Amino acid sequence: MRSLVLTVLILSSIGTLNAAQPRQQPFRFTDPFEDITTPHEASSYTFKWPIHRVAIIGAGAGYTLFGFLLLLLFLKPILFLYSSGLIAYDQFSRLNNFYVRLFERDSMPGGNWHYTANETSPNAPVPNFPTSKADFEPDLPPDGVKLPYEKSFEGVEEQRVLEVKIDQRAPKPIWERLGATGPRSYQEFRALPWPEQTPIDINRTHLQRYVRTFASFLSLNSNDNNLDVSYNTRVERVTKRYNITTSTENGQQTKTEAGWTLLLRQFTQTGNNSYKICWWEEAIASGRFNAPNTPDIPGLSQWANLYPHLISHSRQYRRPEEFANQSVLVIGGSVSGTEIAEELDGVAGKVILSVRDSEDSAHTPPRKMHLSRVPRNVSIVPEIKSFHPFTAPGITSGKVELFNGTILYGFDRIILATGYRYSFPFLPQYINTSLRANETVPIQGTDAKSTQRQQPLITDGTHIRSLHLDIFYIEEPTIGFINMNTGIETFLYSEFTSAALSKVWAGQAKLPSSDFMWARHWERVGKGYGRTFMAYGVEKQAAITKYLVGWLNQDAVKYGGYQAQSHYRYPWEGN
Repeated sequence: MRSLVLTVLILSSIGTLNAAQPRQQPFRFTDPFEDITTPHEASSYTFKWPIHRVAIIGAGAGYTLFGFLLLLLFLKPILFLYSSGLIAYDQFSRLNNFYVRLFERDSMPGGNWHYTANETSPNAPVPNFPTSKADFEPDLPPDGVKLPYEKSFEGVEEQRVLEVKIDQRAPKPIWERLGATGPRSYQEFRALPWPEQTPIDINRTHLQRYVRTFASFLSLNSNDNNLDVSYNTRVERVTKRYNITTSTENGQQTKTEAGWTLLLRQFTQTGNNSYKICWWEEAIASGRFNAPNTPDIPGLSQWANLYPHLISHSRQYRRPEEFANQSVLVIGGSVSGTEIAEELDGVAGKVILSVRDSEDSAHTPPRKMHLSRVPRNVSIVPEIKSFHPFTAPGITSGKVELFNGTILYGFDRIILATGYRYSFPFLPQYINTSLRANETVPIQGTDAKSTQRQQPLITDGTHIRSLHLDIFYIEEPTIGFINMNTGIETFLYSEFTSAALSKVWAGQAKLPSSDFMWARHWERVGKGYGRTFMAYGVEKQAAITKYLVGWLNQDAVKYGGYQAQSHYRYPWEGN
């Protein structure tokens, strides 16, 4: 059986973290969630197994719109979520503490910046699929077969081969003329600066080429024949590994946790009418932008059932010309919604953008910025209350009611730019869909540890739970997350969150005890879970960045390792 024994997964970028920089940063740091000075207690978390081998899932790069990835470590491994896989690989490799493997679902590096003009994802389900399902259902090998297991498919229609390929690689939610939300300096690998002749305002083409260039810089491109990377590979299931020892005295067996096992599925197209699938066990991770979110608006599912080809999610959008001279309703006032509305202006016959009020201050400034770019010809209206039942044939006869009582009708197309959900179908054991947004698993006993095995990571898909600093899963800190927050500069922020994971897993920084992490978590939860639970914004990102730098540098003095430099700048401060 081909398998990979892994102990740690590290995702990080370099640049901001300069190993040759001797100057130490101040060690006083405030808790970014509680606004008080946080001295780490004397006791610290002890990992259940040594961490030496790492699996990184996703050969992409961080970006504000699409940023994160899951990393899982296998057999003495760590489980990690994030989509800046290239940055992570670079950071982990530089520590020389780990054996690193990279897995990518797509056929080449780039993550969400791999644009495909003629391949789009299937229609988003209306209503949403259960949280346990993202954009695919795990495809497991037949019961009882010995891994690795391979199955070939011959004489298949070309359309079916394309469907299997799309299901495997998941076409990314970007469109032809998509631009970056910030200047090139905010979307930069510090180890590989942009060429000076590159425009300040960059677009999808610039970023796609740049990310692939960085992959080549690391010898990780699809044509580099690097045995550390496996393309066309998707994770289907993640389970805990155990070592079983037998006592020589009484023959009693003892089972101890030893890491993670990942069941992988690799797709290979062997011809226009043929392909093969291979399953084996290893470690892997995934990004968040695979599970489209469709709003729970009364009547929408009935409309989608009647006219599925006319109602689509923004992840399927590619070009404005597809909507020429049509009346289009765009639902959602964040990046995708406002930029799509802007592109449709002058091409579509009429564009209406429905926006609901922001629920969190972290979303307010970005929301205002995005809406300020919407052309005057685009009508901005309030949130939709309901889609009325049809009284005549044709989608143009349907009526849409807003919360202010206004009735709209005459739409040819509807685009749901309503974001994405957190969903990891390969981690069903950490999903509890019975809980609503602000509900928690009842705490039993007075010891904080008694809650650990009961608290899920995912419930309704609006947020990730049970995390310390939104990075480490408190129950099992060999599961880590990077760039799962919204409202962040992912290229920059991923350097610090990746550094936290790599340093902790390398023993160069210590987590507080489980009791301490749970206590801080419950204090934060007191403010409520929900859609904005993981929303940061500029000031929150800056506070957490400074916290991470202070903590990591303080521990570097005790346990060794380089000093991290924050170099944090607010967007208005420039370089």
